[in-house]
Amino acid sequence: MYIQIKRRVCDIIRDDGHRSLANRIFGNCITSLIIVNIVMVILDLLEVFPESGMAVFAVVETVSVAVFTVEYILRLWIADLLYTRIKPAKARVLYACLPMSLVDIVAILPFYLPLAFPFNMTVLRLLRLLRLLRILKLNRHSDAKTSEVVLSSIKEAIVLIDSDHNFLSANKAAEAMFPSLKGIKKYMPVTQASHWPGALARFDENDIKESIYFNVNDETYHRADISQIYDREKLLRYIIIIQDITESVMLERAEKEREKSDLMIAAKIQASMLPGVSTVLTSGSPAFDIDAMMDPAKEIGGDFYDFFYIDENKLAVAVADVSGKGIPAALFMVNAKTQLKNAAQQGKPLPEVMEFVNDLLCEGNDECMFVTLFIGVLEIPTGRFYYVNGGHDVPLIKHGEHFSWLPTRPGLMLGFMDGTQYVQDETTLQKGDVLFLYTDGVTEAENPGKQQLTEERLKELMNRHEFGTSKDILAHIRREIDVFADGAEQTDDITMLALRIL
Repeated sequence: MYIQIKRRVCDIIRDDGHRSLANRIFGNCITSLIIVNIVMVILDLLEVFPESGMAVFAVVETVSVAVFTVEYILRLWIADLLYTRIKPAKARVLYACLPMSLVDIVAILPFYLPLAFPFNMTVLRLLRLLRLLRILKLNRHSDAKTSEVVLSSIKEAIVLIDSDHNFLSANKAAEAMFPSLKGIKKYMPVTQASHWPGALARFDENDIKESIYFNVNDETYHRADISQIYDREKLLRYIIIIQDITESVMLERAEKEREKSDLMIAAKIQASMLPGVSTVLTSGSPAFDIDAMMDPAKEIGGDFYDFFYIDENKLAVAVADVSGKGIPAALFMVNAKTQLKNAAQQGKPLPEVMEFVNDLLCEGNDECMFVTLFIGVLEIPTGRFYYVNGGHDVPLIKHGEHFSWLPTRPGLMLGFMDGTQYVQDETTLQKGDVLFLYTDGVTEAENPGKQQLTEERLKELMNRHEFGTSKDILAHIRREIDVFADGAEQTDDITMLALRIL
């Protein structure tokens, strides 16, 4: 009950532009008293006030000062409601020191001073002139009106609330956006407005550092920028500027959909560039079993694999990983794959093929992109397999019962430095042998704990299982990667190629 009475008094006598009906009545009474009091003080100063009217003057002055005094005491009483973030005693001291509070004091002092100190009539009349300072407070309401006019002229929706999230005012744009604001009285909780965004129902001082985004009925989208402001009495206010960003959101969505569509088309084109098994398997009894897969982390990737005939007795196989991801990596991949196949099919030695492609990729490579590449050639009649490694992951090879690392001399990735020379290694593949090529998306696959699959675990997985076909190898390793990842997001392209000698 006490708090309710205190809030009601606060609603009536506060002097910060708040214009409820009771506040307007009280304000008009104070304004009338100020005007009447000032007129009578001036008449008395000019000594044109008749002697018969001195009694009336005394009554008016007594009533005016009494009202001004009660007004001042009540303002001190409700100061803790105006300054909600500090203690009541400190709030009252703070209010008493404000310029407008001092105006109230000097306006009523001339009435009380003669009770304690003797003053002649001339001095008393001059002291009464201090009540003219009360005119300064009359400008506060006009300032509030001016503010309302300014706010109404701004096209963005603007809502003003106090530190307790009570409604103060809103411009026409805000009322058009939230019509229920029209029915809320000032200093009532702004949440009483129906459809008021939950994101703006409560916020702390940390929230105002950034914009708050929200949507209404999943149809319109808005951005609210919240700032702190203070009135003349240093009372905290929040001004919420709300912009309708529905059009920009829809345009952004349309642009994303267009980009997504373009990426899907690019992904299909990229997938069509990777060869299928049918391109190298001939009729009759094949001498080998081959399969490959590329699973990009994004719509399009930077990895690639390839296998093709150099002539009827030589099969080339390659796996590569381009630096970076997305469209730049995909374009670099297309260039590298095309140049590699064209150079290899000319029948040049593999080191010369690598050096030729490397120099081409270095030309105009302002983005400093590069590609790690492993390429090998199988002479089908003899089983001779010769190969060159350009900074790529070392393949696994199965001779007999177990997989082991293919002996490989390291080389520099392609596109990094022109004039780089490469060396060739070779081995012999026999019936039952298996060659497994892959990119680092396999060994660097992560689980939720940020642990990687690693090369040793990959080797263990390969030796743990008996495979019937190359396709079985790829399917088994892909399943094991998914089990290890345990739902963690794929961050790199996964590319594998398996070649089994029959």
